[in-house]
Parts: sequence; C-alpha cells; structure tokens
Amino acid sequence: MLRCAAVLLGGALLAACGTGETETNATGAEETRGTPVDATAALPASAVAAEAGVYEGRPVTVDGRIAEVGTDGCHFQLDPGGNPPLFVRAARTEDGSCVWRVTPETDGFAVAVGTLRTVRDTLRLIANGVRVTPVRLENPDS
Repeated sequence: MLRCAAVLLGGALLAACGTGETETNATGAEETRGTPVDATAALPASAVAAEAGVYEGRPVTVDGRIAEVGTDGCHFQLDPGGNPPLFVRAARTEDGSCVWRVTPETDGFAVAVGTLRTVRDTLRLIANGVRVTPVRLENPDS
C-alpha cells in the first residue's frame, strides 16, 4: 500500500519536473536524478526479472526496493523478489561520468527508466533517470 501511494505521488510530482537536474518535492522526501521518470508506467522489478526475455533490449520503467547501492552511487540493485538480481546503472556522458548518482546510504524505493540488457546472466537496466523515495521512520525507537 505504501509503495502504491509512493508511486502515485511520484507520478503527480513528475508533472512539475522539467529539467534533468536533481529535484526535491516540498517534503524533501523524493528526488528525481537525471531525466524525469514517469512512475505511473512502472512495472515491479520482480515481474521484469521473472520475464526478462519479454523486456530485453526494450525501454522499460521498473520500480522496487533498493537492496544495495554501489560505493560510487552510479548503480544500485533492486530487490528481485526471489528472481535473478536486477542491477540499475546510470547511463554515461561523453566524458564518462554518470548522468545520475544516489548516495550509498540510500534506503528506500526507486523507479528507473532505461533499456534492459542481460550481461553474463545478470539483468542490467541502463537508466537515464531515477526517482528515489527514501524510507523514513516516523517514530524511530529511542
């Protein structure tokens, strides 16, 4: 339920996104990095991983829980729900830098859009943009 609300809120906020720069909503909770992402078109990472052949080589929008972020912030892994891992990598600019980065401490959900590829039995989505919704505890334990 929380994920659905986050996806719907993300879609509404995307209407205001006009640049590829990092944008934060009024609550500071969600951020778009790279190109804008239409969260309403997202498919669960577990479903894409389960039927990778259907989506391979095509543009696809996926969403899921961030399982792990690379130390450079240019890639992360989405929880595949028992399926093969799905790695999301930032597209590169002409000078070789990432078009987006997330902090290695990021814990939450992400929506990413890009082209799905299989490299050595590993699913990789080369993404031009991501939308990250961090997990926040409202009443953390004292």
